[in-house]
Amino acid sequence: MKITLLLAFLIVFSSAMAQSRDKVTLSGTATHEKIDHIFINEPLLFYTQEPKNLLTCYKQNNQLKGAFGINKPQFVYLSIMLRNWQVYVMPGDTIRFTIDGAGLDAKIKFFGKHAANYQVFGNITDFTGGPQKPSRYIISKELRHNKNNLLNYKITLDKWYKDKNEQLESLLKLYPISKSLTHIARSKIGYYYANSLYSPVSDMAADSVPKEYLNELKKIGFNDDRLLSANEYKYAVYNRYVRFKEIEGTVNLKEIEKKIKSELKGKSKDYAIASLIGACAQRKIPIDDSALSSMIRSAYTEVKDPSYLAYIRESELNYFLLNKPLTDKVLDGTLLTTYSNGMKKSLREVLAVYPGKAVYIDLWASWCGACRVDIAESADAKKWMTENGVAVVYFSLDKDKAAWMKATVSDKIENDQYLVENEFSSELSKFMGITSIPRYLLIDKNHFVKSIFAPRPLESDLTQLKSLVKIF
Repeated sequence: MKITLLLAFLIVFSSAMAQSRDKVTLSGTATHEKIDHIFINEPLLFYTQEPKNLLTCYKQNNQLKGAFGINKPQFVYLSIMLRNWQVYVMPGDTIRFTIDGAGLDAKIKFFGKHAANYQVFGNITDFTGGPQKPSRYIISKELRHNKNNLLNYKITLDKWYKDKNEQLESLLKLYPISKSLTHIARSKIGYYYANSLYSPVSDMAADSVPKEYLNELKKIGFNDDRLLSANEYKYAVYNRYVRFKEIEGTVNLKEIEKKIKSELKGKSKDYAIASLIGACAQRKIPIDDSALSSMIRSAYTEVKDPSYLAYIRESELNYFLLNKPLTDKVLDGTLLTTYSNGMKKSLREVLAVYPGKAVYIDLWASWCGACRVDIAESADAKKWMTENGVAVVYFSLDKDKAAWMKATVSDKIENDQYLVENEFSSELSKFMGITSIPRYLLIDKNHFVKSIFAPRPLESDLTQLKSLVKIF
């Protein structure tokens, strides 16, 4: 498959997906001295991804105020120290709340037009991820082969499931919500129960699990695309069709794919296929390249959801391009002019200047206004990278050498500055699919490709950049 075409698709897809986002306003109080800020994060679409932060709001005079943008109704997480609450919000909402206490003892109360939506799902988070969640079953694999151990665990879990369903029904009487959200609320508890059943046997093959326990797992139903907004349902699909093995030994990717296609349909099937590809790309499942390539080719013609397709393409790039060295063709065929002395060097020679160092490459040009704005605002990110062993290097894609040199002086970026010969037609540009700028690349200390769409060098992206650098 042509990596360049995949990269081009990702760039076009990202632009097409950029929509106007309506503002959601946050307004609350937290009196406990240990709470000094609150995070708003989007739930993960797939479990190999990093969470996306929508807002970080710092307390002032016990007040937590801010705003973030969304373009459709969705779940978000409100997070403080040791606690998360998942709530269902709509574009244009105002989330009003008070938080009493801190840590695991913290309690949240919502107010306003859609307070019932927030309160119901906030309480469900207490059931499934807070102080009321069931105890995890963690004992050795050998002990789990004793069916009485697993069945006793199930008895405890059944009691939790019954209690929480009763509590939810009381909650729904107190806070009435729509029929569709009521269905999701009930299902979130049901699929959390399912995931708790899978948890102690996720590293065991089906033929090693006691039949009585396995029969309970088989009763769990899927194929409800309405629930794909709920993390619990998505994780249950992932557990059933990606993590859980039918037999001990080598993974047969074709058999797993066949099982997914025979048992699931619609977006649930597409989600399972995309999740399986993502897990393979992260090397969480041992497979061979040809098996993964075959499944990806099939997915491109069958999966319809744009966000799932984008994830499949990202996964393909992760598997076949990331964490690998640049090719000899790119290293020797990419020529650059050094700003400091006008000498021409190959990319291999340029990278040799930074032995044992990670390299953050800023692709820019004198005519790119957005590039130069990022450069002007990058001081803090550059300082952090320099202090943490990351070399910040500038690759200009200017055609006009004089304009490049003038802008370099004007923007005070004379150090580690290079002009790429053949700009967008260079071997590096073709390999990385560089068709527009600003664009940022990250290469680790072994000079293996770490990110082909690295975070921007701005304060807003610094947390994500730090997380990426910490990986190596």
